[in-house]
Amino acid sequence: MEIIIIGLAVLFFLGHALNWFFIKTKIPDLLILVILGYTLGPILGVINPSDLGKVGSILSTTALIVILYEGGIHLSAKDLLTSSLPALLLSLVGFGLIAIVGGLVAYLIGMQSIVVAALLGVGIGSTSSAIVIPMVKPLSIADKSKTVLSLESAFTDVLAIVIFLGLVESAASGNYNAGMLILGIGSKPIISLAIGLGSGLLWAFIKKRFAPLVSMAFAGEAWALLTYGAIELVNMNGAIGVLALGFALANLDLLPKFLRTQISAIPVSYNDMSLLSEITFLLRTFFFMYLGLLIQFSNLQIVLMAILLTVLIFATRYLAIRLLFSPKHYQRLDAMVSVAMGPRGLACAVLATVPLQKGIAGGEWIQQVVFALIPMSIFLTALFVSFSENEKMRSSMAKLFLMYPEKKKELPHEPIAPH
Repeated sequence: MEIIIIGLAVLFFLGHALNWFFIKTKIPDLLILVILGYTLGPILGVINPSDLGKVGSILSTTALIVILYEGGIHLSAKDLLTSSLPALLLSLVGFGLIAIVGGLVAYLIGMQSIVVAALLGVGIGSTSSAIVIPMVKPLSIADKSKTVLSLESAFTDVLAIVIFLGLVESAASGNYNAGMLILGIGSKPIISLAIGLGSGLLWAFIKKRFAPLVSMAFAGEAWALLTYGAIELVNMNGAIGVLALGFALANLDLLPKFLRTQISAIPVSYNDMSLLSEITFLLRTFFFMYLGLLIQFSNLQIVLMAILLTVLIFATRYLAIRLLFSPKHYQRLDAMVSVAMGPRGLACAVLATVPLQKGIAGGEWIQQVVFALIPMSIFLTALFVSFSENEKMRSSMAKLFLMYPEKKKELPHEPIAPH
């Protein structure tokens, strides 16, 4: 017991140290955490996943709730309709390409059922905002490219989560048909969405009327946990409900004036966001260590499938960038870095655990493939970014981006223009 407690404390400080290391070197801390978990688990045998009992599944669920809540809070309806449209377009095209290609590979080569193939394709569709956002900040690309890539990572998280959970709901209930496969939604996700929006309005009202009772730290996160549990208790989709809860709290300014006077103007304070950020960071640190423990590279089929899908992630990103990034508006370095920004992270990892928890046939296969794919995609992202930032290395990839100008004094302001 003492060793476990010491280990948790060390992991806390290690997580912050690796985050600092990431900022300084651009080597993703998530990759190091996964490698560390894999080393302590499958390689050295110091820790066995079974030693953690139910902690792993509880950790996965809690991580999902927190990232959904935080993701919803950062999702602005106004952004979706204005400056974020270029990022939304890239998100839809990039997500759609890898979802289709990944699903076909799982079905035709992996010999999986159409249900498992669809879940895998959608499950690997989101880029990791935890890696993309801090990684692009210091890079030598245009500010508009940084904005598009950062927003894309947020949008693809939402796309993957909503569609994936809708598909899981359909598969688990046995009502899986072509319509569900295409739309990934059913009555339960839609009802859950409505309940989540209502929960957001209710929380804003409570914050206004009973502020002294809910002003303590972690109150918002506790409400998110309560919302998730209550929705799941009535056999609905709690994850989508929590996402809607965060979205509602972020967009209260869109309500009519007479309603805004009845609710808190700031339902999520700066202190709340700081605490939420720290909680997310801690969950992320523990979860990726746990992910490393679960990776099984001993299965050659899983390894080869993960390698193939990782390559296809960046190949489909190249196609999406070529389609949407016009040489008239983007420089070569912008295009290179944009293609490189394909790391998979927490959202993919957490979603990969859901089918197995729901008892869906093939769920373990999905989890193993995605868990093996994540560190590979992070490694290639770090490698490609290093190549892009180094002039000598950049020349080795230039043949794929000759249509883009090396440098240009002034570029038009249109972010994305199909050509």
